Amino acid sequence: MPDNLWILCGKPEHWVVGLKDGIWGLIPKFQGKWKYLKQGDWLVFYATSPLSGVIGIGRAQAKFKQNQPLWPDELIKKEVLYPFGFEFQSEYVLPEAEWGKKKIKLALPIGYYSALNLLDDKDIIDKLAENIRQQWSIPIDFSSDLDTPKSVPPKVQSLPESPDLSHDKVKDMIFEIGKIHHYMTDKEYLMNSDRLDVVWRRVEKSVPTYAFEIQIGGDIYHALAKLKHAYDLWNSNIYIVIDEKHRIKCEELLSGTFHEITNIVKIINISQINDLYALQIDDVKLRKQLGLP
Repeated sequence: MPDNLWILCGKPEHWVVGLKDGIWGLIPKFQGKWKYLKQGDWLVFYATSPLSGVIGIGRAQAKFKQNQPLWPDELIKKEVLYPFGFEFQSEYVLPEAEWGKKKIKLALPIGYYSALNLLDDKDIIDKLAENIRQQWSIPIDFSSDLDTPKSVPPKVQSLPESPDLSHDKVKDMIFEIGKIHHYMTDKEYLMNSDRLDVVWRRVEKSVPTYAFEIQIGGDIYHALAKLKHAYDLWNSNIYIVIDEKHRIKCEELLSGTFHEITNIVKIINISQINDLYALQIDDVKLRKQLGLP
């Protein structure tokens, strides 16, 4: 399915916080639009009055349901005002000092200057892209990108035999991979009376965006139950990391008791985690040698 383009509107002071952390939140009224938003969709960052203009563009990432105060006004009131959150990746953002001078004016339909709205008017999209090219010197073509479906990688049919790794070793690798990607990572994260093996969070007070359970042996049923609860509670992206010999049992449970998360939970073989960890460590070492961030 092609990516969409959304106008994301907020007060300038909210953008200062949102851009720093790469997250955004919506009030319950916009839950329907939040559900329709998908990873990879284009976002146009629009700052409302007194700026009234576009200050950047980005891409939507993982969504989450926040159940504890996160934003400044929520912390003051001690209640959750913006429960429907999502992460985003900035593609280009004006420096804050240049927002007033280099913002892009954008004439939108009535009702579009609040929260999150899908923009499907080709003339407006083309004009916005042209203004970005001219004023910011950023070569971009929303229309071409929106009309081109992304290729889907082939499904892996078979995996190599799992390496001999302990539960704690795999947990440590997932923990470190999250840190490399600038997430706040936790092991044995408390969730009611249970604990999740590893979680990744974007900022200190945010809920887990990614939740991992590792089952090299032991109780797969309980692991899936915890992941389902994390999804129900926070809309977390959920992953079960298994030894390949346990895949059949895992898939049986997902087709039966846990059928509700069959298309949500991702099954990862521990050999894939092992390979990913090795690649990430090599990447970090090389960037350090080259003096790159």
